[in-house]
Amino acid sequence: MYKKLLTTIFVALIFFLTQTAVYAQNKDLEKGQRFFTNKEYKLAIPLLKKYSLSHKDKIVKRNLFICYLETQQDDEALKLVKRIINSPEAEAIDYLNYANLLKKLHNYPEAKEWYIKYSKLNPTDKIAQQHIQALNIINEITDDTLYIAKPLNVNTSQTDYATSFYKDGLILVSGRSNKYSKQINKDTKDHYFNLYFSKKTGTTYSIPKLLSEELSSKYHEGSACFSSNEKFIYFSRNKGIVDLNGQARLHIYMSRFNNGKWDKPEIFLHASDDYSTGHPSISKDGKLLFFISNMPGGYGGTDIYYCRKKGFSWGPPINLGPSINTSSNEMFPYIGEDENLYFASSGHIGFGGLDIFKSSFEQNHWNYPVNMGYPFNSDKDDFAYIFNQKKKMGYFSSNRNNSDDIFEFESNPTKLKILNGQISKLRPKEPIDSVTVFLADKNLIIDKTYTAPSGNFSFNIFQDKKYSLIIQKYGFKTKRVLYFPQDLVKNRNLKIRLEESPWANIKAFVKNQFSSKPIEDAKIEVVNKTFKLSTYYSTDSNGNFSLDIDTGNYYDLIVSKSGYFTTVLTNYMYDEIQSIDLIKTKGNQTIELETSTFPNQGWLLSEITKGELNNVIEILNHNPDVLIELRASTKVDNGNKKNKELCLKRANEAMNYLITQGITANRIKVYPIGFNTRSASIVVKLVESF
Repeated sequence: MYKKLLTTIFVALIFFLTQTAVYAQNKDLEKGQRFFTNKEYKLAIPLLKKYSLSHKDKIVKRNLFICYLETQQDDEALKLVKRIINSPEAEAIDYLNYANLLKKLHNYPEAKEWYIKYSKLNPTDKIAQQHIQALNIINEITDDTLYIAKPLNVNTSQTDYATSFYKDGLILVSGRSNKYSKQINKDTKDHYFNLYFSKKTGTTYSIPKLLSEELSSKYHEGSACFSSNEKFIYFSRNKGIVDLNGQARLHIYMSRFNNGKWDKPEIFLHASDDYSTGHPSISKDGKLLFFISNMPGGYGGTDIYYCRKKGFSWGPPINLGPSINTSSNEMFPYIGEDENLYFASSGHIGFGGLDIFKSSFEQNHWNYPVNMGYPFNSDKDDFAYIFNQKKKMGYFSSNRNNSDDIFEFESNPTKLKILNGQISKLRPKEPIDSVTVFLADKNLIIDKTYTAPSGNFSFNIFQDKKYSLIIQKYGFKTKRVLYFPQDLVKNRNLKIRLEESPWANIKAFVKNQFSSKPIEDAKIEVVNKTFKLSTYYSTDSNGNFSLDIDTGNYYDLIVSKSGYFTTVLTNYMYDEIQSIDLIKTKGNQTIELETSTFPNQGWLLSEITKGELNNVIEILNHNPDVLIELRASTKVDNGNKKNKELCLKRANEAMNYLITQGITANRIKVYPIGFNTRSASIVVKLVESF
């Protein structure tokens, strides 16, 4: 009897201790997940790590992996993800995480292997395919003699980097000694950064002087840009604020040059004490402001965003998406006069540290970026690229010489040659005047010219480099010619013959879908899909436009107008006259996914629901400034609390599907409606801001 009593007490004690331990673990997990959700990664790590050691919860392990990445603990992240991919619970997303980390660590052969494994499980992921292509060509980037780069005489042993052109010189950011701020780094002897101006005379630069006392503070002033009339400046500033992970907070400020001096800077509309905004770059027309931020909803590290000018204000920040942004840092965006985007990244495939990349905007999206190669990039940090199109020279910055220095670059004259050509009819061999000739490098248009009455044209090119020419003229078949310099005789013209071919005339009428009123000044982008060429037209006061196209090619028409949703016509039938409807944007516009279903009253998406969400994705891809609210409801009442929990899971499931298809998280908000029999299970609300 006594032994039985002792046994009973012992078993009860063990049960009590076990339950207590389980309760404590669950409380720790709950606390760790809360830290993770709030981006307090350092605080989340010990709690998530402790739980993951005794549990097989793959979600917790993936969150712990993100925590390691966000706190720059790549070695710990690598150990963890290796264990995950070798476990029976491994899924495609784990292969992708491993490949991305290997890419970040510049283990390119193994990264390529795991991207291929991931692509076999998820063949529709275009970004992964582009990573594989970039890994295939990274070793081909070897020529470092096409451009000459030399350090400027204004560099110091402290940090120096170029940030923008201004007047007849250069604006630079420098940590050199100054009267406004103290020294903050004993090793580099950097002071808090300030903005300086150096005048260029011939090939020499004057001693940099403080740009403005009104723009200087005792903390950092960093990357800056100017409006085209140089009356407005946008710049980065840090006021000594750091986040819970020890990272400094940056804010964008704006100032106007007024009565001979700069006004008191005003903080940017979308700056926040909860995240950083910095490194601004404004487009030539002043309508787009590019910048970096680590705001919630990004891909990790700092991402590149843009805002569109709306009246006297700025629209919501729009993430440039997964073709540009990675889980690492994208920084120092620069929107060039050529409308291409140049930026630095530690996440794309490069030579080490930050590398400089270039991307073009086509068909309403940014193309996968191209590594700029040598001499712009090295095995150290290379960043802050800017270029003067008129003067054919520019600057970038690098710590390849052990401190951040400014380098000036221009084309190497010894590597330049003139490509001469002549275009004539196939029969009879007569020269053709006013032919449009495009010069392309790796399918990217880099120059354009027209033939003279003699049919002659010329380009300045780098010798021993491959190019392609696209030849276009009304009444002739559009043609691509590959240029292989080793096959040409010295100083001999490139002879090109064009075959006559009829073109078709497109006539169309753009109108408001509901009022049928004509829409004036609608922008028409005609995309030649065969040759990846875009031409632009506008509608007249009657909503009409007319253009001629080569019938031997495939075309898309992208029709857009401020205040309307963009319409895209794919494989346009150029032989018919038709009207094109645009839908006016307005607040509280909703799309009900009428056929959306959730099997077994759960939250997992059915294939039918995914199909309806694909239509939403098409709208979002065509209209990159549009944001959405995903509202989920249930037609079965299980009580208010359970209804809301189920609907939140449904909305999150729909959001996660959109994100996997390339829609950035910061364009989506979710709302659990609860019990509702009057609307579809998923309703999408289109909004211009949250």
